Amino acid sequence: MNIQHERQYRALELPEIITGLLAMLIVLWEACFAGLANGPTEQEMFEKELHLLLGGVVWLNSLIVLLHFITKLLHREHPGRFLIWQLLTGIVASLVFWGGIQQALPELAFLVSMMLSFIIGIYSFITIRVLALARQRQTRTRNKSHWSPAVVFFTWMISFVLISTLLLLTPGATHKPISFTDAFFTCASAISITGLTCVDVASTFTALGKVVLLADIQIGAMGVMTFSYFVLLMVGKQLAVRDRVAISSLLDQRGTNIIPSLIKAVIFITFSVEAIGAVLLYMLWNGAPGVPQEHLWFRALFHAISAFCNAGISLFPQNMAEACVADDKLVQGVMMLLTLAGTLGFSVYLEALTRLRNKLTGKRNPVRWSTHSWLVVRVTLIVMLTGAVALSILGALEPSNHSQSADFNMWESLWNTIGRSAGFTITDISSYGPVYQLFLCLLMFVGGNPAGTGGGVFAPVFALCILEVLRVLRGQQDLELHGRRIARNTVERAMATVVLSTFWIAASTMLLLLFEPGISQSDNGTIKLLFLEISAYTTTGFSICNPGELTNLSKLFICANMLFGRVGMFTFMLIFIKQKDPSPLRYPETRLPLT
Repeated sequence: MNIQHERQYRALELPEIITGLLAMLIVLWEACFAGLANGPTEQEMFEKELHLLLGGVVWLNSLIVLLHFITKLLHREHPGRFLIWQLLTGIVASLVFWGGIQQALPELAFLVSMMLSFIIGIYSFITIRVLALARQRQTRTRNKSHWSPAVVFFTWMISFVLISTLLLLTPGATHKPISFTDAFFTCASAISITGLTCVDVASTFTALGKVVLLADIQIGAMGVMTFSYFVLLMVGKQLAVRDRVAISSLLDQRGTNIIPSLIKAVIFITFSVEAIGAVLLYMLWNGAPGVPQEHLWFRALFHAISAFCNAGISLFPQNMAEACVADDKLVQGVMMLLTLAGTLGFSVYLEALTRLRNKLTGKRNPVRWSTHSWLVVRVTLIVMLTGAVALSILGALEPSNHSQSADFNMWESLWNTIGRSAGFTITDISSYGPVYQLFLCLLMFVGGNPAGTGGGVFAPVFALCILEVLRVLRGQQDLELHGRRIARNTVERAMATVVLSTFWIAASTMLLLLFEPGISQSDNGTIKLLFLEISAYTTTGFSICNPGELTNLSKLFICANMLFGRVGMFTFMLIFIKQKDPSPLRYPETRLPLT
């Protein structure tokens, strides 16, 4: 590419970015402040000056993209996938605006025009990101500070929580005003895929507020960095080595070569499973008595995404304990399958897809599955079966205010075990006895699996700690699994994760007891706050007390627990503690009496 062509492209990119960002700002203003929730109809909105201005901005942006596309062709250069998608989106958006203004399209065209305009704005952000990366490669600066992946991930999470909070505080996002603390708490719960809420999501938030929460859940489950790097891959850009290392650290993968494939697998599996789940829920809820039929497709999509992402946020006032769904075994079965699918972990899916592709193409697969997949599947089954049986026994034998049939008790125990990192409830957990609640705390602490949407310390990590204790008691030299010797660094990290998490939960529970004297002095007050703390830290969402009754200080402290739990305590500690390179010198060994 010569300098003249480069200048022509840059001359088109600047107005393209400006018009795209302007389109996004107009969309946000219309959605947040134009009174769409209880204002004029969609057809009337097409006739308003602000939306006509948005149409003009979209047409101008589409014209600039078309000129960019033609310039590429005239210079005999491939336009690239990103520019092609920009052009297609602009053409469709222009046609939708023309049809809406001419009243040639149904009212749904207004919503489509808003969505396409917002996507055009996202394209501008992507263009800015690509230009920044190109600029960085050209200058090859060495002065830029290299933040750790944990710092970057945590910073992105806080940024998204603050942006989402501001959106929820706008008049178009809620039917009634809410406080900053409640909005921040709700967004932190969504972005950390926890599910604890201070307000009723269904009655408090408008369509815009629910879409904001849905976006937080989706981005929080996939990971902000994972999603941004996927966009770069779709644009056709290669990930730098530093980016691969960052993703491998966050997804707990040791190899960097599989990172692009893993990112694509994350997006493909997430959208595919959620789409299938949404279709199934729509079919089951269509015409079902008691289920609101208005915008049923959005209700089905929301619950499918919330279940696969293990978020636990529901549009029903009483969560899944609502009368219309509490006894629907088919709906609950779909929700459990979605939740279980999210907890398995994307690296397991990537290996399964790779083996399937090799089998279809005639390539030879390794005889053994990886130790990670082998351990995840077995530990997940063991926890699921053991937890369901134990909860069933406790529910039947322990005195409590919870009265259900034996069949339902077994079904609910299976539901709570699978949902140990999701938080959906079909009955009141507070009516169970303290032993049942404490055992459920243990299940929440164990949680899901690495590189999945579940929380907790992760089941394989907990399993490694138990196996390490057995190794010490047996006097074995190495921890062996699946015909492999587990690296000492992996075992030590697992032990550190469990120990740090235990200390954090204990200290946080004591602080909550100080912050909430009213709850701590009530019946089973300590168990209530311990249950809430574990639920927040493990990003589960189960609760036996109402988070809305907490003080603002306690709510903010719970928010911190949810965000810390999503990052992971071991990873979070690395933000403050810099790991040292191993020293070649070692002190003489000594022994200490332990008994």
